[in-house]
Amino acid sequence: MAADRFVSINGARIHYRVDGSGPPVLLIHGLGAFLESWSWTVPALRDHYTTIAFDFPGFGLSDALDEAYTPEGAAAFTLAFMDALAVRRAVLVGSSLGGTIATMVAGTAPDRCAALVLVSPAGFDVDATLMARLATLPLVGEMFIGVIRRSPRMGVRNAFIKRGQIPPQLIEAAQRYFRLGAAGRSCLRVVRATVGMSGIRPEIIGEVRTLASRITAPTLIIWGTRDRVVPPAHAVVAVRTIPDARVHLLDGAGHVPYIEDADAFNAAMMEFLSGVREPVGARR
Repeated sequence: MAADRFVSINGARIHYRVDGSGPPVLLIHGLGAFLESWSWTVPALRDHYTTIAFDFPGFGLSDALDEAYTPEGAAAFTLAFMDALAVRRAVLVGSSLGGTIATMVAGTAPDRCAALVLVSPAGFDVDATLMARLATLPLVGEMFIGVIRRSPRMGVRNAFIKRGQIPPQLIEAAQRYFRLGAAGRSCLRVVRATVGMSGIRPEIIGEVRTLASRITAPTLIIWGTRDRVVPPAHAVVAVRTIPDARVHLLDGAGHVPYIEDADAFNAAMMEFLSGVREPVGARR
């Protein structure tokens, strides 16, 4: 049975959910998302793994944490979170910005990552959406967040190709969390720390690629071929940078294939994990 819990990290109260049994799998959501985003992934894992999904600081039900809004700070926070839960080594699964964070964790502390699944990870190349670039401007970003608070579907729909199939529970969760206010402010802080008017900041790209080159864990990169948020062409850079990586493209899927095409995503992920030769995790 899934259990909702809280843990204190550097003075911030962090919300997380544990399900299943077996070696740990850490699920890291993307920008503006929340742990419920993994509701379509956990059922595929729970019979073989202990899944640990958490709300990143400032999102969902987690408190804000100033030092966690840069990619480097977010990676340090994730390692501190693993320490707090006594998770020595885990499979890391990260989506979009969560994929960036998972990449940086796996490159910073290779011994902590048994296997890596990246879903449309950001940060390998310069491209960023027009909305993200405009959100870096004073007042414009605040206006965007105000619109999303009033109509959360607008904040979600660009991630999907089949917009009529956006799960109602995802919209309801987005509405609930964005109305609290912290999620919108956190989105702006993250975007303004990582994006400029020309796209992803060069120093962020350099840091992501450097750490990616140090990853020792087997890595699966999954990308929807119709992703409109992070271009699928970035997979070429990612697979060339990470030493032991392979790419799996999901035809016709958008930015969140683990929701939009959950069956195909889960099948690819489980096949990959079943082929990992070493034990994929241990709790100390």
